[in-house]
Amino acid sequence: MFKFFVISFFCLLYANNPILSQTRDFVRQDSLLYDSFVQNDWELVIAQGNQMIDQGFDYYYLHIRMGIAAYNTARYLLARNHLQKALSFYDKDPVANSYLFGTYLMLNQKNEAGIVRTNLTESAKLYWEITNRFKVESIHMDVGLQSFNHQHPLDFATLSGSKKYYGQSREYNEQTFWDAGISISLSPGLSAYVGFQQIQIRADDIFAYHQYELTRDLAAYADWGVSYYYKIDSSQQVQRFAHQISQQSFYGNLTLGITRNISLTTALHYINWDQTQTQAAVEQGFASDTAYFFYDGSETVYFEVPLSKIVFENVRIKSNEWVIYLGSRIQSTVGETTVAASVAKIDGTKYLQLDAGQKYYPFGNLNFYGNTSLSYLNGKSRNDWLFSQNIYVRLFKQNWFEASWSHGNHCGFNSASAYLVYNTPYQPQNRLNAVLHASISKNLKLRLSYSRLDGRHKYTSTDLPDGSFSEDFLTYKSNLITGGIQWNF
Repeated sequence: MFKFFVISFFCLLYANNPILSQTRDFVRQDSLLYDSFVQNDWELVIAQGNQMIDQGFDYYYLHIRMGIAAYNTARYLLARNHLQKALSFYDKDPVANSYLFGTYLMLNQKNEAGIVRTNLTESAKLYWEITNRFKVESIHMDVGLQSFNHQHPLDFATLSGSKKYYGQSREYNEQTFWDAGISISLSPGLSAYVGFQQIQIRADDIFAYHQYELTRDLAAYADWGVSYYYKIDSSQQVQRFAHQISQQSFYGNLTLGITRNISLTTALHYINWDQTQTQAAVEQGFASDTAYFFYDGSETVYFEVPLSKIVFENVRIKSNEWVIYLGSRIQSTVGETTVAASVAKIDGTKYLQLDAGQKYYPFGNLNFYGNTSLSYLNGKSRNDWLFSQNIYVRLFKQNWFEASWSHGNHCGFNSASAYLVYNTPYQPQNRLNAVLHASISKNLKLRLSYSRLDGRHKYTSTDLPDGSFSEDFLTYKSNLITGGIQWNF
């Protein structure tokens, strides 16, 4: 009986003690979490772990178990967050570092993985096949063909303006290109890419103008001789001059992992243009003919009037353009944040571009994710914004579909760390892009893409008598098909 009262006393004493109650609850839940972990019941580990986090528990084994469970269920963003949290308790933990290294590789964040590498054990380095030496990661080559469909024919009425006097424009017809590049690992946290690109463009310089001619209107016959009367006739002319534009460019970038969550990228895109253009000029001249003459041959009188005409000259133009880029990639709980700035000189105009983007994983895995970005461009009285949206979907295990849309005046902008530069005088307003990535084998990857661009291009016209020029725009659509091959080493 005494024993019963003693037990009852202590039970009543600690029944409402929150510390003892919480300790018992922690032991129970941690034991359940451990049992699920050793049984490889990863879904239950994540569910039980989330329940414990909601109750305020926060300790090493909770996060390491949830990180490993998330890794084994391909929830790499969740795995990264929990493994980093586990390392906040024990920064040198070999298990957490090894799983975090693999997580970064699955997220294609190799530079951040290079920072984690320094904490890996020798056995982990062997498992992940890590070497300290220079390594070629991949090589690729792409070819493409772009066609243009102009919505309004550049006839005399369209091109010459409201007064129907003079106009000119350059019209792109077809573009072919190829590019090739190599990705290199210089050290565990430092990688580089070097690429070359060549573009050939067929273009027409088009001119609408009036051609003037002196023509005989009538002849008056008299006893002494003949007099002639003249007029100046005008005819509408449209002239096309075909040209070939050649563009060659070099692109290179360096990406360095700074911490487990931050990497920096710097890039240079250097572009060389070689083209011919037809330029028009007004040439002042004179026209002369017989005014009258006598039958007896004693006198013949000529007259002369000023008469101008349009003459054309082909001029070869070589120019250099460049873009310098600096960007930062920051890992966050929702995905990856990118901020960047670039300066450029395109067609003689200097530009400043600022970018901000966010990559996110709605379902916590790589089967479906997106990236939203906003860019600002300043230069030559321009203050333009460009909005971009990308969506990535895993179709099969190693096959991806990518869709993107961007809106704004693309002219002068760059994207993909300055790899793509819109240095054309055309002004794409909307760009739709679809890419299929297919892995044929462990090393061989193919891609096929289609792009549709809608935009406008400029033409100029002038009106008499002041000869001032005015600018207007015509709409166009273009279709670009690209095929590529990549070999991963």
